[in-house]
Amino acid sequence: METGFVVAMAQIATGIATLVVALFLAAQLILQRRQLDIAHQDSFRELGFAARTRNEELLLARLTNKSLLNSYMKVGAGIDSPSNEETHQFLNYMRLLYLQMINEWNLGVNAKNVEYFKGRLGTLMGTVGERRYYLTNGRIIVGTVFQLSDLMKLGDVVYEELEGSPVPA
Repeated sequence: METGFVVAMAQIATGIATLVVALFLAAQLILQRRQLDIAHQDSFRELGFAARTRNEELLLARLTNKSLLNSYMKVGAGIDSPSNEETHQFLNYMRLLYLQMINEWNLGVNAKNVEYFKGRLGTLMGTVGERRYYLTNGRIIVGTVFQLSDLMKLGDVVYEELEGSPVPA
């Protein structure tokens, strides 16, 4: 056989082998990409589930802890004169609720669903004491500490809807 012919056949065989390997690797990349997309969806669902679970735990704490419930009812209603301990308990409980909402916002849980967060803020400002907390602490936590101006603007809208007047300047 002629040497040139053998060299040409070897080059063609090498080219075909290289093409087969490249196609195989491309297929592997596509499969890996699909697996990563599925893993991402699973982790996003897990974040949402963890956030809902944490919200339920905080609500359950209020319902099952008589001291916390009394503090929450007293300070939240804004009618009775709470003790320093009751005020402290209420303020820290509310802080936990706000931090949980901020975690959801920052993690993108519910994909910045405005209606979801309006609902969350509505539950955080359902009573006179809770709206007072928003003015004295909640806005500072959301707007100043975490610098979430969009969430604070949404909070101001909810406050105005519930209170019937805008946030005092």
